[in-house]
Amino acid sequence: MSTHAEPKSAKSTFAVGPALGVSLVGLLLGFVVVAGREVAATIGVGTGGAGDSYDLFSVSLTGVAGGVFALALGSNAGAGVRSGRFASAFALAYATAGAVALVVCLVRLGSSTPLLRSLAATFLGTTVAAASAFFGLTAPEDPPGSRR
Repeated sequence: MSTHAEPKSAKSTFAVGPALGVSLVGLLLGFVVVAGREVAATIGVGTGGAGDSYDLFSVSLTGVAGGVFALALGSNAGAGVRSGRFASAFALAYATAGAVALVVCLVRLGSSTPLLRSLAATFLGTTVAAASAFFGLTAPEDPPGSRR
């Protein structure tokens, strides 16, 4: 028996317990349903949501799902097969649904619903921020002696 303990990594992981996993799946499904309804309304095969409360909830849902997307992108690859797969599946599903919403919004800009435009803009913003963080992109530093 060895008494030597392995050092723990300080890297972040995307650890998902059962309750959190169910909550995240619900969050993702909510986003996919809202985006799907608005895409269908834009192409004329369904009706979108109605009302300011629904719009606010939908855009907030997109932003929160985007935050989880950012966490999933930044998760430690060695976090374990189960949580690594969950993070990858969440990121892939969010990116796919958001990309479809964005493309439909851009292709049918004149006829897209206001909510779809809001969802696409929120998706684009969270994705750009997540990608910037993932690739370590930062703003350039001001040269010494410069003024703002």
